[in-house]
Amino acid sequence: MRIALILLLFAWIEPVHPYKILVFSPRFLQSVNNFLGNIADTLVDAGHNVTTLIPIVNPNQRDGTIKSNMIYVQPTEEANEVGIFFFTKRFIFFRSEQACSIRDFQFGRLFSAWQNAQCKGVLDEPGLLERLKAEKYDIMIVESLETCGIAVSHLIKPKSLITTAGSVPFPEQGTDFGISRAQSFNPSVLMSQINVHSIWSRLWNLYANFVYIATWSTSRSGVNEIFHERYGPDFPSVQEIGSHSAYSLVNSEPLIDFAAPTLNRVVCIGGIGAKEPKPLERDLDRLFEFSLKTVLISFGSILQSHKLPLQVKQSIVKTVVRFPEVTFLWKYERPEDEFAKSATASTPNLHMLKWTPQNDILADRRLTAFITHGGMASTQETALRGKPGLFIPFFGDQPRNAGMMQKNGLGRIYSKYDLLDAEKFYGAVKDLLENQSYYENAARVAAMIAKKPFSSKELLMKTVEFAAEFGPSPALRPQSFDMNWIEYHNADIIVAFMMMTLVSALAVVKIVPFV
Repeated sequence: MRIALILLLFAWIEPVHPYKILVFSPRFLQSVNNFLGNIADTLVDAGHNVTTLIPIVNPNQRDGTIKSNMIYVQPTEEANEVGIFFFTKRFIFFRSEQACSIRDFQFGRLFSAWQNAQCKGVLDEPGLLERLKAEKYDIMIVESLETCGIAVSHLIKPKSLITTAGSVPFPEQGTDFGISRAQSFNPSVLMSQINVHSIWSRLWNLYANFVYIATWSTSRSGVNEIFHERYGPDFPSVQEIGSHSAYSLVNSEPLIDFAAPTLNRVVCIGGIGAKEPKPLERDLDRLFEFSLKTVLISFGSILQSHKLPLQVKQSIVKTVVRFPEVTFLWKYERPEDEFAKSATASTPNLHMLKWTPQNDILADRRLTAFITHGGMASTQETALRGKPGLFIPFFGDQPRNAGMMQKNGLGRIYSKYDLLDAEKFYGAVKDLLENQSYYENAARVAAMIAKKPFSSKELLMKTVEFAAEFGPSPALRPQSFDMNWIEYHNADIIVAFMMMTLVSALAVVKIVPFV
């Protein structure tokens, strides 16, 4: 009887056919590395044979994957030179405007030059492309912000190409996926929100999208130029290659994101990197025992707290002092520096930690709230764990991320410039701690995410396996890819109608005098 039950159990288990998958993940932007790494590791756990190709653009970044096979392409001399120049430019995110065309244009051009320099290294790596093509991969997964991988896919010929967006699709990524930008109501990545009834608000959103497109278009044009030089003018553009992708995987959670047009081939897998929380280590756990309320402060890995202007750090400490009944845990990368020593000595309820296990802390029921920069991973973890937040965007997609959290009542946006004003910051933190609606909304959204019909991991695995089995479907590719600007916007119809109206009006004017 027992043997029969075991045999019956195995009969119900669907066998997993392991597919060969290549993930193209340059070591360039840590958030994108993490997103692609989580995809790779999830597919490994599902039983697939996953290889991650890692062109090293920025040696200071770490790999996102820990479970897949890894192939490295060392940085080229040109990439190293651009990287050194980039770091000497010292972009100061605290002092920059969110959509400053000059600053963003310089920033984007340097990033594009850095990416494209290493793209040449991939093409020059002896025997690499031949080996990859010989593997006959079922799937190649590529971040569309890093367009070299899209062009490489045309050379190695996987059965299916899947593109990704490590955040919500940026303007050019949306175009690559075939998504309408809906600029009248869908905020740009550089915007927190739009007043759809205000002409100036919508105009500012158009400008923000223009800034982004002008900034990052050099990446696509640069890659196209590299491949045309190497393989001739008939080599298809990255836009053309990407338009034939089977699916696009987007790091977005629909239950908190702004509602906007999408397509059936765009699959949202927000929170794919969320790990099962672990119990806190004893030294960290005991910090929660000092107060009934505990707040975590963290500004991410790029914008490190110890590099903030002194006035900002002093303002934060002045605010913490005014909440003696609340414990504050501040991720501060150099707790041994003089400022940190002085701050912790004079402020008993402030603990400055070199590293914090953010996911584990957010999952702890004793944590009250989160003060954060509003990175995509941080906002998704905040929503997933049901915690309210004070969102202080600094650059990139953070303004939009913060805006969607405020729109859903999960906290409020706070200007980075107002960090200089300790009185305003105190008021914002007081509101965060006392506004009960934030906590009710956060609990509701967390419950909704937990009970979604399909988890992000399920969507990822089913989508990839479907694409590996059947390849791209022409039915999922919108015809808009084959239309020019005039056709897409019906400009010819509009002009023809205006001309007919004008001719009719002139005819009426000439006829009326004779009636």
